Amino acid sequence: MDTTLLILAIQALCVLVATTLHEFVRAVVSTLLGDKRPKDDGRLTINPAKHFEPIGFILAFLTGCGWGKPVETSALYYKNRKQGVLITAVMPTVANVVLAFVCGRLLKLPMGDWGSIVLAYLVQVNVALAVYNLMPVTPMDCLKVLSAVLPANTYFSYLQYEKMVQMVFLLLLFFGYTRVVFQPIISVVTAICMV
Repeated sequence: MDTTLLILAIQALCVLVATTLHEFVRAVVSTLLGDKRPKDDGRLTINPAKHFEPIGFILAFLTGCGWGKPVETSALYYKNRKQGVLITAVMPTVANVVLAFVCGRLLKLPMGDWGSIVLAYLVQVNVALAVYNLMPVTPMDCLKVLSAVLPANTYFSYLQYEKMVQMVFLLLLFFGYTRVVFQPIISVVTAICMV
């Protein structure tokens, strides 16, 4: 296989791994908190096909900012709804950072050129996914975090402008301007994972 095509295939695989992990962890955490919906929807699986979302995949592949098919959860099952929503929103991003850190540690071992390339891409993709999830727009997890930590009136006031914020964010993303803000953060976290 041509080297360029192989690298593109590795990048695509790493995006699938990162987004599948993200959504699978969301499904597992919500299920552990009592939610039956992820299992009923067939999302309690590591099968990438169940978590694949074409637009999110393409954006993640091209820009580093992307997503999988969001796992639908129901806070009605949680004993403590706000706490449950917060944990379910935060843990997928934590999982991406943990995987990036583990891959960074594995890079210290003799893996061969291609093994090192795969691990390096896994670090980069997982860190980028985690960092971009700090944006409070759909479908990023920070929006759910805000719903759990902000007073209800403040949160619903923000929702009136969220679509506008989302449109501006996507425009900036398409034209590459989000890198100015996010790339330094991604670079720092990536460097920490690879130390």
